[in-house]
Formats: sequence, structure tokens, C-alpha cells
Amino acid sequence: MTPIETLAAFLAARDDAEHFVAPEMRSRLLPGTDGRVFVLMHGLTASPPAWDAIATALNARGATVLSLRLPLHGYTDRLSTALLALTPDLLRRDLLDVLTAVAALGAPITLAGHSLGGTLALYGAAQSDSVDRVVAVAPYLGISFLPHETHVLLIPLINVLPNFFMWWDPVLRERQLPAHGYPRYPLHTLATGLAIADAVYAHADRMPAARAIDLVLNERESSVNNRAAVHLAERWRAGGASVAIHRLAGLPPSHDVIDPSRPNSSRVRDALVGILCGEHVAEDRTLIL
Repeated sequence: MTPIETLAAFLAARDDAEHFVAPEMRSRLLPGTDGRVFVLMHGLTASPPAWDAIATALNARGATVLSLRLPLHGYTDRLSTALLALTPDLLRRDLLDVLTAVAALGAPITLAGHSLGGTLALYGAAQSDSVDRVVAVAPYLGISFLPHETHVLLIPLINVLPNFFMWWDPVLRERQLPAHGYPRYPLHTLATGLAIADAVYAHADRMPAARAIDLVLNERESSVNNRAAVHLAERWRAGGASVAIHRLAGLPPSHDVIDPSRPNSSRVRDALVGILCGEHVAEDRTLIL
């Protein structure tokens, strides 16, 4: 088999191992022609279609694009309880396995993620030599109104509480769209993301493995802690890392900025495709959308 066929077979087997994954939620591999490789990761309770518009645009420019389904996501039953089994170790091990498989293509990897996917992308930046560049969109490095320093107390507190499900929208509940995402999440997954974020922070005084890191933040972020992302950038920069912060201005208060169904999604798509395909420059800028 060719390297791209081997990767496709690996991804198919990975999805097949979780028997309840919906066909339209499986990982999506779009082969390209120009030697660039992008791996795109969705956020908590979402699935690969969240990246469809951006993946299509990148592929149209010649890139190979993998929209990766995170473990225990994308099941046919939107009220699945599968996420009760989500752990930091499961996500970290899976990511490193995927990056090993993608590295066999022999091309530089740009690893991008939104929210929890952005947190994982930053973990990959710190840990994986196969990652050339990372673009983290609204990474979940903390809850918007809580200082990062509270994590040492918050993570154990969350984990001792009952792991009950919470609705993203308590009014719409199971009717919430988009259809490719779960409408609820278990409490402990909040601690799961924070634990991965803290693993990134633990190594932030060292040079990351990735050559370049781009953080993309909505100036009117509604859910995650932008201050934590800026603080992480400062710590990496102090150690010599090449980090850029892109602030998206002109959007409404929101967190799920990449989904094609959201307001202003076409403007966000164009901005992100420009960042992903553009040359990395280690300086901060504001993009008016």
C-alpha cells in the first residue's frame, strides 16, 4: 500500500474499534498533492464535520487534510454515555498514536484543534517531534472566570463529585444543534481537559518540540480562559519558542467559532485558512472580522 492508503487503513481500523460511531462522524482523510499535511481536531462533544468548511478549503489548496474524530465521540446515539470513560491518558495516548501514523507520510505536520482539540494540539506541540506547527483555536486551558492557579483545587474537586451529565443548553436539551455533536457532557470531562492543560503548563519553561505555535482567540470568548492562553504563550516565549497570538475581533460572545452552522462562520473560515496556510510570524495581531 502507499503511505496514504496505509494511513487511511489505520484510521478506518481506529473508527471500527468503536462500534457505535456514526458513518458521517468518522475521521475524514482528504489526500492532497502539495506535500502539506494538516490534522484537525474538534472540541468536546463535537465531531469531524465541525471542520468541514475549513478542511475542504485547505484541501482545495492542495493540502492533505485529516479531520480526526476524538475517542468516544461521534456515536449514532447523541445521548450516548460513552464520554463517562474519557480520561486524559486515553486522549494523550491516542493523539501520539495518530501522529506516529501520520508522520509516516514523510511530510511536516500542522496540528490544529479547537477547544479541547486545541488543548490536545498544544500537548502535541510540547511532546511530539513529528509536529512542525500547531494552531490552537480557543484552546481549553481553563474556565473563563477562574484563574489558572485554581486548577490544583478545581480538578480534584470536580473528580470527587458525581459524574452527572450537563446540557450545553438547558432549554433546548436534546434538541440542540448541530446534529453532529452531543448535546450534553459529563462533569468529569471538564477536569479531563484541565488535566491535559496542566500537563502542557508543566513543561512550558522548556522549548516545545514544534517549530511554531499559533494561538487563535476570540476577543469576546464566552467559555474558556484567554488569559491562560496568553500566559502560556509568554512562558514559551521566555524560553525561546516562536509563538504568535491572533485575536479575532468583531465576533459576538461565543466559543464554538469554527462550526459551519454558527453566525459569521464564513469569515472565521477565511481567517483560519489564512492563518493555517500563511507563513508563521512570531508576533501578535488582531484580525477584524
